[in-house]
Amino acid sequence: MSKRNVIVHLIWLFVTLGTFVAGSQLARAIRGTDKSPGAGVTIPPSTGKSDVAGQADAGETGRYVPLPGRAGGKPEALPSAPDPQKSDASVERTRRLQVNRSTMAREASEALQRRGPLGKKQIHSLVLQAIKAPSALGRRQAFDRILEEMGSATFTREQAFTMRSAMAMNGADGKMWQLFDYAWGANDPATAIAHLDEIPQQYFEGFLGNMIPGVASVDPQAAIEVFSGLEPELAARVQRRLFEGLIDNDMAVATNFIYDVTDPETYNWRPMDTLTREIVRDQGLDVTLDWAAELPDGALRSSAWSAAFAHWGSREPERAIESIMEMESSSDRNQALNGFTAAFAHEDGSMAVAWADEITEPGLRQGALTRAFTQFYRQDPQAAAESFSSIDVPRGVWHEATGQTWSGAGQGESSGTGGSAAETTPAAN
Repeated sequence: MSKRNVIVHLIWLFVTLGTFVAGSQLARAIRGTDKSPGAGVTIPPSTGKSDVAGQADAGETGRYVPLPGRAGGKPEALPSAPDPQKSDASVERTRRLQVNRSTMAREASEALQRRGPLGKKQIHSLVLQAIKAPSALGRRQAFDRILEEMGSATFTREQAFTMRSAMAMNGADGKMWQLFDYAWGANDPATAIAHLDEIPQQYFEGFLGNMIPGVASVDPQAAIEVFSGLEPELAARVQRRLFEGLIDNDMAVATNFIYDVTDPETYNWRPMDTLTREIVRDQGLDVTLDWAAELPDGALRSSAWSAAFAHWGSREPERAIESIMEMESSSDRNQALNGFTAAFAHEDGSMAVAWADEITEPGLRQGALTRAFTQFYRQDPQAAAESFSSIDVPRGVWHEATGQTWSGAGQGESSGTGGSAAETTPAAN
């Protein structure tokens, strides 16, 4: 055999061996993918990563999952592409919105940087930004610039009306109106007051309530004159806002107003109660208690002291009662208990009754017990009746508190209605 024939045979031998090896590897791979029982193949846990770029592991979101009631398999067709016309319209709307926002922000920025009086264009830009800017910071900066302009020496009636018109046009909320009208009253009280004769009736009370504290903060007498000319029902509704402005000016001014308008012969405790609660909101409880302690003895001091502890008792009953326990027996302590029990009875009528019973002034004690038993009866009629039978108090208090004629401790057993009497004791008034 020639040398050439030997070489040819060796080449074919290597080719045959290579083919055999490749075939063996392919058969092994096919057996490895067999998922039938007994195949003896161990499947490695999924790593949650793609084996091939863009193809998720089996069981991940990339796998097609048929909808309920639909046969499995691949979708018959891919979802259709969005309507080009709708897509274009959406893009155009988005573009216009972005342009409008950009324009609004640019014009507002120019107005913010402008020194000197603001013109109509700048005012409209700032108001629009203050109401509709996407960020809270942008809205706040714009409105602060408006308030700054209102506090300037060049602020005019025309500017005020331009601002109000722009606010109404762009849907300003109640908080913005409240701040604006307060600022107008504080920065230009004469013009703001004159506007009361021009504003439509349906907006009159709202504007008055917002404006009058601003006027009172800088010109208390002007605000008091406006308030004094109001109808009694309207005056009662805006009284708190007047007090708010008077306190912003000076607590002494607010206090003197109460004493000036109070008739000792026809005493009304509500104005002092309202003023006290407004001082608490504005100055805090400690300042309010110090202020009440300095008032002269009398009905107004009593009302202030009671209102202060009513506020305290509704928010921090433990601290309020600790303070009362440290007080010596006095009119102030009685008023503190009166206010505390009025506020706390809604939480615990039984405890309110116990503290009201500590009041030493007979008339005040009876009134406090009436209020306490009103709440106690609503919370637990039977327990309230048992408590009432053990307290030295006129029997008529039970009727005032519950609407039921007192006939004995057992009457509270009928589910809060007073029920039939367990005793036949005649009612006492």
